[in-house]
Amino acid sequence: MNNRTNIFTYGSIWLKADFHLHTRADKQFSYTGEDNSFLNNYVEKLKQESINIGAITNHNKFDKDEFINLRKKAKTEDIFLLPSVELSVNDGSNGIHTLIVFSDEWLANGEDYINPFLASMFPGKSPSEYQNENGKSDKNILQVVEELKKTNRDFFLIFAHVEQRSGLWAEMKGGKLSDFADKRYADVRQHTLGFQKVRTHDKKDGVCRTKVKSWLNDWYPSEVEGSDCKSIDEIGAKDGETWLKIGDFSFEAVKYALKDYKNRIKTAKPEKYKHSYIKSIDFEGGVLGGHSIPFSPELNTLIGIRGSGKSSILEAVRYVLDIPLGEQATDVSYKDRLIQHTFGSGGRATITAVDQYGSEFQIKRILNEFPEVYVDDKLQPGVSIKETIIYKPIYFGQKDLSSRGEGFEKDLVEKLVGENLYDLRAKIEEQKQAVSEAVTKLQKNSNIDELIKEHKQKKEDASFRLKKFQEYGVEEKFKRQTDFNTDERNLKQMLNDVEHFIDGITSLLEENEDTIRNHMTYKSAQNDGFFKDFFKMYSGITSAIDIILNVKKESTEVLNKLNDKNTDFQSIKKKFTDEFAETRRKIEEELKAKGGELINLEEYPELKTKIDTAGKMLEALKKQKEQRTSLEKGLIQSLSQLNDLWHEEFQVIKGLLDVINDRNSSLKIKPKYKGDKTGFLDFFKSTFRGSKIRENTFSGLVDTYSDFGSMYKDFDNAKQNAGSSPETFVEYFMENLETLLTYQVQNKFTIFYRDKELQHHSLGQRASALILFILNQQDNALIIIDQPEDDLDNQTIYEDVIKLIRDLKINIQFIFATHNANFPVLGDAEQILSCRYSDDKIENKIGSIDSSILQKEIVDIMEGGEDAFNRRKEIYEIWKPQN
Repeated sequence: MNNRTNIFTYGSIWLKADFHLHTRADKQFSYTGEDNSFLNNYVEKLKQESINIGAITNHNKFDKDEFINLRKKAKTEDIFLLPSVELSVNDGSNGIHTLIVFSDEWLANGEDYINPFLASMFPGKSPSEYQNENGKSDKNILQVVEELKKTNRDFFLIFAHVEQRSGLWAEMKGGKLSDFADKRYADVRQHTLGFQKVRTHDKKDGVCRTKVKSWLNDWYPSEVEGSDCKSIDEIGAKDGETWLKIGDFSFEAVKYALKDYKNRIKTAKPEKYKHSYIKSIDFEGGVLGGHSIPFSPELNTLIGIRGSGKSSILEAVRYVLDIPLGEQATDVSYKDRLIQHTFGSGGRATITAVDQYGSEFQIKRILNEFPEVYVDDKLQPGVSIKETIIYKPIYFGQKDLSSRGEGFEKDLVEKLVGENLYDLRAKIEEQKQAVSEAVTKLQKNSNIDELIKEHKQKKEDASFRLKKFQEYGVEEKFKRQTDFNTDERNLKQMLNDVEHFIDGITSLLEENEDTIRNHMTYKSAQNDGFFKDFFKMYSGITSAIDIILNVKKESTEVLNKLNDKNTDFQSIKKKFTDEFAETRRKIEEELKAKGGELINLEEYPELKTKIDTAGKMLEALKKQKEQRTSLEKGLIQSLSQLNDLWHEEFQVIKGLLDVINDRNSSLKIKPKYKGDKTGFLDFFKSTFRGSKIRENTFSGLVDTYSDFGSMYKDFDNAKQNAGSSPETFVEYFMENLETLLTYQVQNKFTIFYRDKELQHHSLGQRASALILFILNQQDNALIIIDQPEDDLDNQTIYEDVIKLIRDLKINIQFIFATHNANFPVLGDAEQILSCRYSDDKIENKIGSIDSSILQKEIVDIMEGGEDAFNRRKEIYEIWKPQN
C-alpha cells in the first residue's frame, strides 16, 4: 500500500483515524441491509465521518475476503484500512481486549498468515468457540507478543477501552499494571503504541491517566480513539477523535505517527494554516518544462547530488517571487546564469500561492520580464507579492549566513525588515525627485547674472547701431513698418499664452476629472443616508469641472477666432509689403542725394526687434532673479524634508530591530544613523574623480559633515575646508549637485553575538547564531535557504536547528536544498523533492518522509546507499555502551 494518491500531493497531511472498527464478520455487529450494499454503505459511512484511516478489529476474528474487498472499495475514496483483530488475552479476570494491527506482510502474495496465528492463540478450540466478544485466549500478553515476534512480521498493539471492563487499566489495576514498567515487559512496551478511550485524567479513588503514568514510570504511549461500532450507524467515535499526520497510506506511516505522537497526533481536527505559503510551481520551457512541483505549507527539503538541480528550483522560486539576492550575495552572476538556463528563452514559471486568509493567487513570470499576479486568470495590477500574498518571504543562498563580506550586516537587516519600509521608501523616492526638480529649477537660474549682462550688451549694441539711422531721420520714416513688426510679435505672444492657458486646463482635467467623478459611484453599506447628503455637497466639485470644461470649450473657440484674426493681420501686413519696399527706395535715394554714407536699411527692423526682445528678456530675467532666492529656500526645505524621511526610516528600522533583539538574548543588531562613513568617502572620491583633490581633504569633509546635504547648507565653510583648490571643489560639486544631494549615506549595522562582534567569531559560530536568530524571528511566512547546513556541525543542526524547525513549521513554510539527512529525516519533512539532472532535464521524485520511495532516495543519495547505511548502523551498535 505504498502507492501515492492525490491526497498526499502536497505532502503529509492530517487525517482522521478510527482504530477500533468492527464489520458484519463480527458476531456482535448488526447489519440488516442487502448483502451487495454492505461495502458501499460501510465506506460511505466512513466518508461521512471524515475517516481516512481505519483498523478493522473484529473480535478474535479476521475475515480475509471481506477485508480485501472492503479495503479495495475504501481505497477509491482515499480511505486506508489496516488488517487487525481485537484479541482477548489471558490477563485480568475478564481478559484484556488488545487491538493487534498487522503489516501487509501478513497478507503478502495473497496469503493469510493472520488466521493461523489466531488459531494458535486458542489451542484445542474451534473458530466458532472463540470468534466472539467473550472468547478468551489461553495466552497472556507476554506470550502473545512472543508469538507475534516469532513470525518476523511487523505489528503493533493498542489496548482497547482501557478504563472499561476487559480494558487494560480496569483489569490489571495499579499493582499489576506497574509490572509493565518491569524489564520482562520490554517487548510489550516496545510494540504497544496506544491506549484507546482514555477518559479520566485524575481520580482520587480509581485508575486514571495520572496514576497510570506514575506506575509506568517513563513509558506512556499515545492515546487514540475508536468507535468500537456494533453497526454502520455507530461508525465514528462520538466522544473523541484521533487525527494522524501522515504522508503515505502505509502501515509504516501509521506506525511512525503513533510513535511520534507528540508531533503527529491530535485529538481534534487541526485548524487551517494561518500563514501564507507556496502551493506549487509550474514550469513552461527550460530544463523543468512541463513539471509541476507541489509544496507542503510546512517543511520542504530538496535533495540530490551536487549539480542535480536543487538550486535551480530554489532560484526559480526566488525569481518568480521577485525576492532580491541582496547586495552582498555571493555568486550573483552564477545565479543569473542559472535562472537563464532553468527558464530557457521565453520560459515561464507560475507559482500558485495561498495567502493568510486562504485565497489563491497565481504569480507568473517570464524570463527577463516582471512578475504578474492573477486571481482566477484575471490580472491584478499593483498587488504586492511580498505583502498581500506571501508575507515577508526571506531567502538565503549558499554561504550567505556565514559571509564576512563588507555590507553583510546591512543585507541581513534588509532581508529582515525591508518589506516594512515599502511605503516609507516610496515617499523617500518621491522626495528625492522633489529635490532633483528643485535642483533643476535652480540650475536653470544659475547663469541669470550672465544672461542679464548678455542681454544688456545686446540691447546697448543695438541701440548704438540704431543711432546711425536716427541721425539720417530714417527711424521716423520706418515707423509704420516697425509698428507692424511690433504688433506681429505681440500678437504671436498673446496667441502662445492663450494656447498655454488651454493646455493647462486640459492637463488639469486629464489628471483629475475621472478621479473626481468616479468618487460619485461609491456606495456605503452602513451609512447610505450620510453619503447622500455628502454627495449633494460634493456635486459642487463636479459642477465646477463642468464649468471648467465649458471654459476650455469657449476658450478653444475664442482661440480659433483669434487665429483667424491673426490671419487677417498677416493679410493686412502683406498688403503693405510694396509700400515698405517703396519707402526703403526713397530713403536710399535721399541718402545718395545728400551724399551720406550707405547704410543697410534691412538692418533697421532687425535692430528694433533686438532692442524690443532684449528689453522683454531683461524684465523676465529680473523676475527670475527675484525668484532665485525662493528657489534656494525651496531646495533647502526639500533637503530638510528628505533628511527627515531618512531619519524616519532609521527610526522604523531601529524600532523593528529593538523588537527582534528582544526575542534573542545572545545575538543583537545595533544600528548607527548615517554611520557608513567608508561608503560615504568612496562615493565622494568616485564622484570627484579627476579633480586632483587630495584624499585627506575628502576625509576631513566626511568627518565634518553627515552627508552632502549638510555640506551644501554650510557651503561657504565647506569651500574653505576644500584644501588648496576651492574653485575646483565648487565646480565639481555644482556639476554633480543633483547626484550628491540625493545620495543617502547608509546606516551602519553591527551584529554582536554574546557581546562580541559577530565577524570576530568562527564561521561555524557565525552561521549557527544567524540561522537560529532568523528562525526565532517568527515573522516570515516563508524561509528559503540553500544548504542551511553549510558551516554548521551536525550536533548544532539537530540539537538547535532541527528541533526549532519542528516547532515552527506549523506557522512557517520552509524550503531547503540540503545534503544533510538530518533535515528531511529528523525534521520529519512533510514534502521531499529528490532531484536528478539528465539529458539537459531535471527529473524529480516527490513524496513525504513516509513514502518508501523517498526513504530509499534518502538512503541512496544522503547516506551513501543501503550498505553504507547498514554498516554505520552496525558500528554504532558496537560503540553503544553495554549496560
